[in-house]
Amino acid sequence: MKEINKLANLFAEYRIYPREKYDNHSAISVFQNIYADNYYSEASRFLIDKQKYNPKQRGADLPWWGKKYFSTKKGYRVMVVSQDSLAEDAGSVVFAGQFLSEDIGPDRYSDIYKEYTKRMGTKYFSPNKLKKIFEQFKGWNIDSDFLYLTDASKVYKNNSWKDRDFDKERSKSLLNAEMDLCGPDAIILLGAQPLLLLDKKINYSSSVEAGKLITIGKNKCIVAPFFIGNGPSGNRWGLGFKKRLEIATKLIKQCHT
Repeated sequence: MKEINKLANLFAEYRIYPREKYDNHSAISVFQNIYADNYYSEASRFLIDKQKYNPKQRGADLPWWGKKYFSTKKGYRVMVVSQDSLAEDAGSVVFAGQFLSEDIGPDRYSDIYKEYTKRMGTKYFSPNKLKKIFEQFKGWNIDSDFLYLTDASKVYKNNSWKDRDFDKERSKSLLNAEMDLCGPDAIILLGAQPLLLLDKKINYSSSVEAGKLITIGKNKCIVAPFFIGNGPSGNRWGLGFKKRLEIATKLIKQCHT
């Protein structure tokens, strides 16, 4: 729990996961109840318990990590940075990531989906979306045991609960600290939002179409299209979504060899 404790202390500085907001109907609480013995249930309980402060702004999505990511076991560690967080006060998990574990996966998620959403009292991330993510990561040769998932902008302005009303500087500071703490072998930036947060001078279209690693700080990053939501179907300039995804896929696979 040493690294998880560091992560918990880091998040406590930014006050984005207030413990009091995680009631029995929050996504992570329902997951913890269903999979009480899961490694992430234990780690997330520990992380949330450290967040002892009053909510002063909108909350964020919790990160997720594979069961071997913070272990001493050898493996190629990949950090995936998704789009900006849009969770309610008690954040869900990025991509419903807790179900990406090899011992759970999309099939078991489909089996419990109705019960899961019933306990939360709201619709949640669809099984089809989770399956698409699972298959894409497999296609990138990413081992979910050594995967860390997080959002880009996660820190809202004080006293604000408005969508996307982020404190960009503090969000950037947190993401940089998160990257340093996790120490991944490769960082995949999904879509333009994480790239623009980290470095506004780098052009998204040029970066994803060049098919080359970019350096941000001391980190080697890969820019890939955001393949969920409107990404595949939305209007795109340049080479288009499909070609961009092919370019990113080739580069990601090369990094494993």
